[in-house]
Amino acid sequence: MRKVLLRCVSVVLLVLVLLTPHLATAQNAAKQGQGLEISPPLLDLAAKPGESIKTTIKIRNITKGPLIVKEQVNDFVASGEDGQPNILLEDGEESPYSIKGWVKSGESLRIEPNEQKKYPISISVPNNAGPGGHYGVVRFTGTPPNLDDTGVSLSASVGSLVLIRVAGDVVEGAKITELYTQQGDKRRSLFEYGPVTIVQKIENTGNTHFKPRGTVRVLNMFGKEVKTYQINENDGNVLPASTRKFEQNLESKLLLGRFKIQSDVVYGSDSQIVSASTSFWVIPYKLIAILIAVIAVLIFGIRKYNKFIVKRARKSQK
Repeated sequence: MRKVLLRCVSVVLLVLVLLTPHLATAQNAAKQGQGLEISPPLLDLAAKPGESIKTTIKIRNITKGPLIVKEQVNDFVASGEDGQPNILLEDGEESPYSIKGWVKSGESLRIEPNEQKKYPISISVPNNAGPGGHYGVVRFTGTPPNLDDTGVSLSASVGSLVLIRVAGDVVEGAKITELYTQQGDKRRSLFEYGPVTIVQKIENTGNTHFKPRGTVRVLNMFGKEVKTYQINENDGNVLPASTRKFEQNLESKLLLGRFKIQSDVVYGSDSQIVSASTSFWVIPYKLIAILIAVIAVLIFGIRKYNKFIVKRARKSQK
């Protein structure tokens, strides 16, 4: 039994000895925190079919050790209604607006700690490229030199989104699919009190991206303007065949009556306008119910008191 126990301990120690260098390498790599900063985070370009575009992306190594930086190109599509990109990483995932084959991959770069280098990007637009928007992301991953040949990387990638508008029969179209109010996660048109969140959803019905502009105006029951909001102050794009949600918060709690919302959205190179309107009510019905109950109690009490006084007066006359 003792021999068996000694053999088990020996095997465990041997395994630990064999794994120690690899664990140390992984821990050191994790401590280095292979971090990269890139700029710009978005490239919005225009081109003609058959044209070549050359640009650069700045990459900075923000770690304490050197990194070997490699580049990869992927397609992306809109994810949900919040404007987040969904990067297509799986084989077979394709976008109808792909630029994956347009970008020429460059060589890897060695970047020293706190050093910044320019990475050249070459984009060749095919002669038969369809007019309108085409999209992709150029991703960069940094790996310590001692792990570069092993294929092991503990770092996440960072990327620049690339939006290319190809000249031709470009169609620009938009519509406001929904305009409504909510409080918390509940959609409603009658509120007891503020604040109220105004939600509008803008759909891109064309074949190229655009940045919606315009205003959302809130008017009270007398037609007086209560608040005006600017749409899309963060310069977000709406991609083709997608819908993006924009929100404005009417922060005031002291609201009463009927309110009208007027949304005017400006989009496209010709500043076209689409509009929509809706209304909502703010009625403090619980407070009103309490006031009515208090008034009713007072009226009932006053009547009772008056009857009591009358009855007492009659008794005193007798």
